[in-house]
Amino acid sequence: MRKIIQMLVIACMVVLGTQVALANADKETLMEGADITTINRIAVGAPLYQAPANAPGNEMLAKIMADSGRVSRSYVVSYDAVAETIKATKGVDITLIDRRKASKIFKENLDSLADAYVILTVANNSRTAFFFDVYKVGTNDLLYTYMILANKNEENSEKTYANFCEQFYKHFDRAAEAQLKKQLKGKF
Repeated sequence: MRKIIQMLVIACMVVLGTQVALANADKETLMEGADITTINRIAVGAPLYQAPANAPGNEMLAKIMADSGRVSRSYVVSYDAVAETIKATKGVDITLIDRRKASKIFKENLDSLADAYVILTVANNSRTAFFFDVYKVGTNDLLYTYMILANKNEENSEKTYANFCEQFYKHFDRAAEAQLKKQLKGKF
């Protein structure tokens, strides 16, 4: 009987240890004085990313970011939707011009489309790191950052990238809820 209990304890430790070891390292930061509770619409900006071999490209990554927004409570406006709106209203196709000029035009024309925008930066070293930065439309003030680091055994695949983007939206929503609870707690 004693040996069976010991074996069960060891099995539980192995199972729990494996789950903890497979969790991605992440960190979020809410800037001091930033109010993310008022954000209802988030626009997806063009990612800053150099795709390694056998990994999704820039266009696919922007699509993954927009599609992953389905888990968010905020309305997510895709980069393509913003580009089409800018093309229709200003006559400029930001998908065809220089990245820096496109970024400037993107930021200047978001007033009617979103409350904030998110820019994803991907670093591909020995482990892939995703950096999500959320900025306020109009002022371009940094409101919130989220970083998630891939495990060494995770591939640069659409599935992995979609998982990271979903994690960002979930953490952003949790941070907004926590900030709202904190604000309401102070009022009552």
